[in-house]
Amino acid sequence: MAARVVAHVMELLMSLVRTMCSSKADLAFEVLALRQQLAVYKRKNPRPHIDPLDKLFWSVLKDQFAGWIGALVIVKPETVVAWQKKRFQDFWARKSKPGRPCIPRQHIAFIRRISSDHPDYGEDRIALELEIKFGIKHSDATVRKYMVKSGRPRTNPLTWRTFLKNQAQAIWTCDFVVQHTVRFTALYVFVVMQLDTRKVVHVNVTRLRRTHSPSGSETQGATAWQAEHPSQAWVQQQIRDATFDGSPKFLIHDNDGMFGQLGKPVAREVNGKKVSCRSAFDAWLAGTMGIRGIPTPYGAPNAQAHVERFVGTLRRELLDRILVWNEGQLRAAVAEYVRWVNAGRVHQGIHGIPDPDPELAAPKPANGKLVARPVLNGLHHDYRAVAA
Repeated sequence: MAARVVAHVMELLMSLVRTMCSSKADLAFEVLALRQQLAVYKRKNPRPHIDPLDKLFWSVLKDQFAGWIGALVIVKPETVVAWQKKRFQDFWARKSKPGRPCIPRQHIAFIRRISSDHPDYGEDRIALELEIKFGIKHSDATVRKYMVKSGRPRTNPLTWRTFLKNQAQAIWTCDFVVQHTVRFTALYVFVVMQLDTRKVVHVNVTRLRRTHSPSGSETQGATAWQAEHPSQAWVQQQIRDATFDGSPKFLIHDNDGMFGQLGKPVAREVNGKKVSCRSAFDAWLAGTMGIRGIPTPYGAPNAQAHVERFVGTLRRELLDRILVWNEGQLRAAVAEYVRWVNAGRVHQGIHGIPDPDPELAAPKPANGKLVARPVLNGLHHDYRAVAA
């Protein structure tokens, strides 16, 4: 477009120079020839095409040449006046275009930095990150406008919603995650999470250990083994460790065989009330710990959605991105990830951080800059605002 404008202007300048150098007689004959051709051109059907550059030329010439009406042939003078009015209207329409003002460039840089580092972050999570850690409040729509990718909203099942909402402060939930090492050894990550704050109150790692069974089938030429870890006794010890500072009223778990399924419910008395237990683990919880175990209903995979969501996040953000060599390495990596989850990672479900770092409660600097603290050697980042 710019090259076309320059060429058009140069053509007009060359015509002006050639006209100034011509004699009056030659100029008169040239004007006569042009007018005759224009008279013929007026009889052409359809009408000639007029592009924006032609409109701009006549709008400017109208203010500079008093005899422009006499020299105008291809359109009516009213049309040129309408062109000029339209240009004036378009100019002020662009000036007064409605809409929200742009957010500061620094905020746009923050959004693009976070979304480029982690394309899986949704706009609600990035908006929450900016609000809690930087004191910057923008709507999800505004964040979505400047981020790399947008997430999809997720819904929770309605069957558990009322119960979980009313008893969230008294509910813990637990689950196992299986991770294989590079030598194909199975490791088990046991996670216990508090429902209302999404805080991971306990996490531990163990590997599958097997012991020789004395009642095996050696007579058939095979050796019988039974699993030692993770066993029901190991899980019970993890619950003891998790409830050292306080215990919940309910503990939700799945129907894994290691919880000792009883086949039919067994009644146990908890705080003077009889409670139906479907597994030996629930009976131990009720009789020893005073906690009511709630196995997930059969055929209801979303009944334990909160801890399953954390398990999925743990896989996507950690386990699927590292090579695990041994039990100690996995335990150290999971422990560091859980520390970041509890103290520095924002959660859309609670619109905040489970157990925020006290540093985040300090007043935010007015014109702070973004600092990215590496988590797990840069696999993730803990974003903070510091004085510039």
